Amino acid sequence: MRLNYLLFAGSLCFLLLSVACGMPDKQETVQLESKAGYRLALEKANGAVAFFGKDENLLADVREPLFKVRFLNLDGSFSLYDANDAGKCSFFLKSGKLVFQYEDFPDRPFSVRIGVRADKKDSLFHFSMAVDTKDQVEWMQYPCLTVKETASEDEGILWPYNEGAFFRDASKHAYIEPEYPSLGNYAMYPGMVCTPFLAQVKRGDGLYFGAHDPARQTRQVDFQKTENGIRLVLKLYPGAKKGSVTTADETVLGGFKGDWHAAADIYRRHFDSHHEGFVQLEDNKALPDWYFDPFVVLTYCVRGHHDMDEMTPNKLFPYTNALPLIEAFTEQTGAPVMALLMHWEGTAPWAPPYVWPPYGGEEALKAFVDGMHRIGGRVGVYCSGMGWTQKSNLLDYGGAEAFAEKHLEKEMCLAPNGSLPLSRICTGQRSGYDLCPSRDFTKETLAGEMRKIRASGIDYIQMMDQNHGGTPYMCYAKEHGHASVPGTWESTEAASLYGRILRENPGLVLGCESAASEPFIPFLLFSDNRCGLDFNGGEPVPLYAYIYHEYITNFMGNNVCGDGIIDCRRTPDIFQYRLAYSFLAGDILTVVINDEGDIQWAWGQRDFSPDYRPDREAALSMIRTLTAWRKAFPEFLQLGRAIHPMTVQCGKSIIHTQAGPVEVPSVLTASYASGDHRMHFFVNWKNESMTVQSPALQGKMYLRGPEQEKSRCNGGKIVLPPRSVVAVFPD
Repeated sequence: MRLNYLLFAGSLCFLLLSVACGMPDKQETVQLESKAGYRLALEKANGAVAFFGKDENLLADVREPLFKVRFLNLDGSFSLYDANDAGKCSFFLKSGKLVFQYEDFPDRPFSVRIGVRADKKDSLFHFSMAVDTKDQVEWMQYPCLTVKETASEDEGILWPYNEGAFFRDASKHAYIEPEYPSLGNYAMYPGMVCTPFLAQVKRGDGLYFGAHDPARQTRQVDFQKTENGIRLVLKLYPGAKKGSVTTADETVLGGFKGDWHAAADIYRRHFDSHHEGFVQLEDNKALPDWYFDPFVVLTYCVRGHHDMDEMTPNKLFPYTNALPLIEAFTEQTGAPVMALLMHWEGTAPWAPPYVWPPYGGEEALKAFVDGMHRIGGRVGVYCSGMGWTQKSNLLDYGGAEAFAEKHLEKEMCLAPNGSLPLSRICTGQRSGYDLCPSRDFTKETLAGEMRKIRASGIDYIQMMDQNHGGTPYMCYAKEHGHASVPGTWESTEAASLYGRILRENPGLVLGCESAASEPFIPFLLFSDNRCGLDFNGGEPVPLYAYIYHEYITNFMGNNVCGDGIIDCRRTPDIFQYRLAYSFLAGDILTVVINDEGDIQWAWGQRDFSPDYRPDREAALSMIRTLTAWRKAFPEFLQLGRAIHPMTVQCGKSIIHTQAGPVEVPSVLTASYASGDHRMHFFVNWKNESMTVQSPALQGKMYLRGPEQEKSRCNGGKIVLPPRSVVAVFPD
């Protein structure tokens, strides 16, 4: 077949064998070009990606194998192969697609096909992979890519982890390879990764690498600093039963210009075209009225003072002891309060799956719930996800006897070799196992506990705490009826359970730890976000809000581990930063208190010194200000569609973290559209006045308060008083 300048039928991509500036030798590679002018070159010999970009190669000078595939063996071990293991590699054209065929692998009879095409609609290169085998595939990675390191301060890796993180220095990211038994912080989608793509942001052309997959299949989405550059990891866990696996063209590679918002736009266009089952908040009739109030979440425990403390009652037990304190917070913040309780379980704290009856009895909790409802407040409780507790490490409680009597080992997530080691989730609080989401026992038990809680009048249940993003954990059991490897079946089973609970308990709102990953957004509509976690080597960016703001409202979260990541003594206004960030992301503001009513940096902190706490008056005044703005403009701040923020110049501040100092803007900004109207919000979270300036501000009208008269910006600059908000009208 003559390949020179061949136009693929049905697409606008060219197969090029001419040599462009910076391109590999035409005799060694086969090359595609997208409608947007990006070129992709693959080596003829083995299919390795040699070039991606326009004039500059955005990839590092290293040849990764085009694919990797891992098989689960009968004895529970694994076998890993990549493209370089094939004894034979060939390529051909088929239906407008370039296809590489790999055969003759050692010690195992299978073959692999990788297809790639350039799509004329989205200007992205689309990859597919097919494994022809009789064995059990665990995961597939394709294509394998390593990008160059970046050097400028505004360049780095965008990672959809825990709402969104931007890493200027990839070496500060600790890569973890997922394995059984699971850890909650794996970079899995769905999981702590909310959206399945990565991007390298650069001053010139950036690189976008993701999964545009309407099926929302399970993936690892991560990156790793290597000696050659930054390795991008996008692995598919198809969760298919033993035998051949074929994917659609859902893995995509493309380029963009601009900051992280430009990369997010690529994924958002895909999501906008494939969001069946997602209901915009303004149309969601299943949500209770309180969900749309500008309330404040007040989080505290009723036993002990932190997770590993003695579980004796504190000053906020009985539950009604907190009512005067809550009424004071309502007055001080100008907003109703949701009391979100910890250590309330009648079994033991963080000891799933059984939590009922509550500590102190049903009547004691019911009296508090009724009291909260009388003053216009709401009550929520933390639970502890899909786990089984053999033994609590905090109290004399455990399920070992019932486990043995009922042979419950068959209900748990099992290892690849069929064994049942202890779970690695919350090991300080409990010893136990992970429940398999496919089992009737899991579904009946969790649904039953949710019914009991809801019957008490509880408004919100953070049901999937410790199952970050709402995802179950890995199961390799061979007798459960599901594939004997992790995959999308887990998400399907979990979503089915969440839907059932919501149908059985009208008006109940469910949530999870970290933002609900995309497949679970329709079910987990109020979750515990913690932007401070992204300071663990990176910087938080509101990627989650940028994509999903119209569909979900979350809350600012209890910031667990936050004072271990951030040096709060050297960054005494970090709580104000978090308030500003969460407000602009559309999250409900959250305050963590001790049993004296003092504001804490984070849940779980151990230092209760009088000088180790946020500035109470500054925090409360700021919450009152932000709440007034949210009450005045819900069409933007809760229901609006995120748009690119206005680019302005302002001062910088340092957040001191364990990974080193991070420079952030002293004035944070976000922009939203509501119908044909747009509004740009600026928040000065500092204790001194700050100035924002830009030629784009010249002549614009703005508000200094939700009830103030509009002013006109003269000179292209606006001075913001301490802890204040300004809203700019762009038109």
